Parts: sequence; C-alpha cells; structure tokens
Amino acid sequence: MEASFGLVQSIPEEEARRLHAENRRPTPPRITLNAFLLDTGDHRILIDTGIGAFAGEGGAGLMANLNAIGLDASAIDTVLITHMHPDHVGGLIDADDQPVFPKARVLVPSGELDYWRGDIPEGAPEVLTKQFQAAHRVIAAVGSRMQRLEGTEVLPGITRVPLPGHTPDHSGYRIVSGEDRILIWTDIVHLPGIQFPRPEATVAFDVDPPQAATTRRRIMTELAESRELVAGHHLDFPGIGYVAEDGDGFRFLPHP
Repeated sequence: MEASFGLVQSIPEEEARRLHAENRRPTPPRITLNAFLLDTGDHRILIDTGIGAFAGEGGAGLMANLNAIGLDASAIDTVLITHMHPDHVGGLIDADDQPVFPKARVLVPSGELDYWRGDIPEGAPEVLTKQFQAAHRVIAAVGSRMQRLEGTEVLPGITRVPLPGHTPDHSGYRIVSGEDRILIWTDIVHLPGIQFPRPEATVAFDVDPPQAATTRRRIMTELAESRELVAGHHLDFPGIGYVAEDGDGFRFLPHP
C-alpha cells in the first residue's frame, strides 16, 4: 500500500526522509499488509483479515493465499481482531457486505468495539470519519458473529496484550507453545525504517499519538530485553523477527 512522508508525525519530515533513505527503504514509502493464520489442531484462527473489500480487487490477496494452501473461508472458525481499522477488518466482508467467513466467530477487544460502533466524533477529520464509516459497515454486516473480547485470556495458549494508542483498545496477541512464544504486535510499526530508530514518530492514523509513542517504546524495550519473537501486520513479509536496541532507538532483525 503506497503511503507518503506526510503520514509521519511528531518528527520533522526531513528527518523521516533521511531515516527512510538510510535504511534503504523504497520511495515513495510503502506499507506492507499482512494477516496471520494459526492452526492449533483444534482451531484455525485468523489474526486480522487485511483490507479486503475496501480495496476492490486489490484486496483479494488473503483469500487467494488461503486457497493456495488448500483452505477456503469455511475452514476458519475464529477471527481475532487487533483493532477496527479498515486494513484489518475489511477482509471480513465482500463487496456486497456479506460475511466472508460463514462459520467464524469474530472476537474484538471490548473497548475497541465500543469505540468504533459509537457515533462519529463531532468535527472528526476526514480520515477518522472514513474509518468510522468502514467500521460501522463491517459491524453491521458481521452481526451477531462479532463478539466482545473481555479480559486477556482468549484461548489456551493465546492471550491478548493491550497496546493502546494507535486506537483506544489496540491489542496484540501472544501465542505460547511449550517454550516457544511470539507476540503479534499488529500496528506498533507502520514504517520500519523510521519508527524503529525513532519510536516517537507517530502516524496520522493514531487516535492518541502520545500514547502510541509511549506504547511503542515500552513494548520495543520489553522485546529487546526478552528476545521474544515478534510479528507485525506492517513489517516486511513475512513480518516476523526480533527487536534489538540500537543507540537511543531500535532495529528489526528478520527471523532467519
């Protein structure tokens, strides 16, 4: 998904451009869109669904990739939503506003669901208005299959990790199997070449930019210390690796 340097906030655009170039990132900036599939043996779980219907034919990648590994939409029994932005929930519905995953329950963090099914804030900027409109459309289409996710326990081996700021109840999911663990941190980073070295750099999509920056530095510090594997919806495909400290900032080490 093509972006612009105007998306970056809280640091000068000139610095964003410099960091982007130093890290050999493509210009104009591009934002990767990932989704993650987890097969526990008992459940087939999607963690977010990509942009789907909101990008027309360009949003068909998720279903094409599921089909490529021999799965159709009916094979998914659970969808975990990290937050209600259209590039994460658009794949829940088709162009006719019909649910894509007919057998799946869709679990949404309670604070996230409450916020996005509410009224559009008075005086909201255009980007926020469109996000609310998209969320309302998805919520109406999915109907009773969309359920509130309370607390942090999700399923055996899966816990919700609150990561507020990007949206009010923006949440990651930690998956543990024996001694192996991975945190799917969703939208902690949109532009890796900029936000790893400068965690204070926010983006125009953040509902609470100061909180988003605080959360980003906190979770990066924790992951650098623990050396826990991390996965991100906007990290370069396949979007899995490690966080390491680098001066006053951090760097991303792709999983070998």
